[in-house]
Amino acid sequence: MDNRQAKIKQLSRANRERASRPAFLKGLLDAIGIEVGVEALIAPSKADELMSAYRRGYADAIKFDGMAYRRFWGSHQEAPVLRLASCLGDRLASEQVYFLTKFGGDCRAVLLGASDLLKEAASIIALDGDSLSLLSRDCIQGLLIDYNPDDSEQAYEFAVWGDRWPMVALACDQRSVHP
Repeated sequence: MDNRQAKIKQLSRANRERASRPAFLKGLLDAIGIEVGVEALIAPSKADELMSAYRRGYADAIKFDGMAYRRFWGSHQEAPVLRLASCLGDRLASEQVYFLTKFGGDCRAVLLGASDLLKEAASIIALDGDSLSLLSRDCIQGLLIDYNPDDSEQAYEFAVWGDRWPMVALACDQRSVHP
């Protein structure tokens, strides 16, 4: 792609992002009950970098290259998934994270409190379309709650990676199994 085409693509993306911004911010307000300002939105080029780091972390997690927690639940098991997310929200309450979303077709990133997102996991999954994707500010910790309604056996995937969050997820999972 030559420089002119790249510039046109970049401007087109910026225009799409700007046009869908009010609907996205309203969707976040409806999902988490907190008004999110424009200053929390991450620039598209930085969002792309964050998404690349997120994908690398997830790829390592599914290869078990590093510390990771990964579990699946069936289509009628939403409650334990949401309990686990809520427990993680309690334990990561002070952390600011990047929420990565596909809202509007392009990757977006928003800096928000982990607890605000995890405690409203079902609403965030509905806003995004099928998942909740978080990345720590240092880009080492990551989390995916993926919802695939077409797979009754593995409708929910919960993956957590990094050097801290997997241990928190494991402790929360033990708590949710044995409250």
